[in-house]
Amino acid sequence: TRCFRVKTATTTSMTEAPLPDAKRARGLELSLPVVLGTSSKWRRMLFAKHFPEYGSDYMAADIDEKAIRADKPEDMTVAIASGKIDALLPQLTGREVLLVCMDQVVCCDGSVREKPESEAEARVFLESYRNGKGATCVNGIVVHNTRTGRRVTAVDTSTVFWRPFPESVVDHLLAEKSVFTCAGGFTVEDPELRVYLDRIEGSTDSVEGLPVKPLRSMLLQAAAPAVTHVLFDMDGLLLDTESAYTVAQQQICSRFGKIFTWDTKAKMMGRKALDAAQVLIDDLELHGRITAEEFVAEREKLLDKLFAEAKLMPGVERLVKHLHEHGIPMAVATSSHKRHFDLKTTLHRELFALMKHIVTGDQVKNSKPDPEIFLEAARRLITCDDGMPEDLASFLVFEDAPNGVEAGRAAGMQVCHVPDANLSIDLRGGAHCELRSLEDFRPEEWGLPPS
Repeated sequence: TRCFRVKTATTTSMTEAPLPDAKRARGLELSLPVVLGTSSKWRRMLFAKHFPEYGSDYMAADIDEKAIRADKPEDMTVAIASGKIDALLPQLTGREVLLVCMDQVVCCDGSVREKPESEAEARVFLESYRNGKGATCVNGIVVHNTRTGRRVTAVDTSTVFWRPFPESVVDHLLAEKSVFTCAGGFTVEDPELRVYLDRIEGSTDSVEGLPVKPLRSMLLQAAAPAVTHVLFDMDGLLLDTESAYTVAQQQICSRFGKIFTWDTKAKMMGRKALDAAQVLIDDLELHGRITAEEFVAEREKLLDKLFAEAKLMPGVERLVKHLHEHGIPMAVATSSHKRHFDLKTTLHRELFALMKHIVTGDQVKNSKPDPEIFLEAARRLITCDDGMPEDLASFLVFEDAPNGVEAGRAAGMQVCHVPDANLSIDLRGGAHCELRSLEDFRPEEWGLPPS
């Protein structure tokens, strides 16, 4: 263990068929209290600080952590956290809670470091940090819903670097003894060591052993009902079209001596064409030099050939076919207009035919982050199904764009965020989970048939 001291938008449906109340669906999020399975007073303190709405109930699992091993540190921390969950569940019989357990190890210089067992080992650890070696904190997190049996897992990593610090700091840390209770043999909060902190690649709370953003998402995911319907965004999620947009838009921006940055792209993602073009013009101060209409027209000519060659993103074919084989109703809700949709799916007609409905940007009035397009896709799926779900909390949205995540949440749905690796950490969070790619999606953690 590391030692350390939505607003609901409303829209008018395109038909008279009523939709379940999204606000009521979102009320499910805080329906269960949390039991934090940890003996660490610092982890308890951090949880109380960041998650006061979930209460403060704690338990400690008595397991032999060293008996649980795995080749990869990511697998090992999740296995240990799962072991803690399994050990505590019998004590929670009859209680409906979200049980949270975690484990952390530190990786440095190609080896896994747990708590140092001697002063000599602690000195070796600290000496490597003095010499500029980064300490990567690997956190395994498991949340178990005792009401439904739903269990979700995640791994979060952050790396901390220090500037060279004197031997006196090492002596101080050893005298304080706290390093012997910390994976990796360090504590970032120590006042003498903190002076030499260079940078953290990730988040401080992840280094401290309680990754706030991932845990917040996992609590939402574990408390949500089993998924019955799935909605997909398309660009950058199902199809690799974002690179085409980047190439075309940079070509236009170059005429004006401007650079099309990822910050601007992130603001444009998920919006309709004209809305996105206006964001670019505003961001790059191109007023009076090109209009949104002119920008889109020029871009269209460049994109036609690129779109027709779009490839599937990793994990897409396997996931879509798996859901289809198990009878899970699916729809696409894309901001792309119908003409672009047809171009982009040229090589993948059979796969997209597995979707019960396709809703394109020209079929709705409002762009994401307004939830209209997801509500319309849900309405179509509900209409063609035999029954009406009690609410939209059983719908799962896959999105790559922050605007899409916001739209899915505003619709009262569960949201899985699959962001581009370049997306700023400040624009992440708020979804029920975040994945590197659809290859990492585990259907069983959402109440779906296992793959």
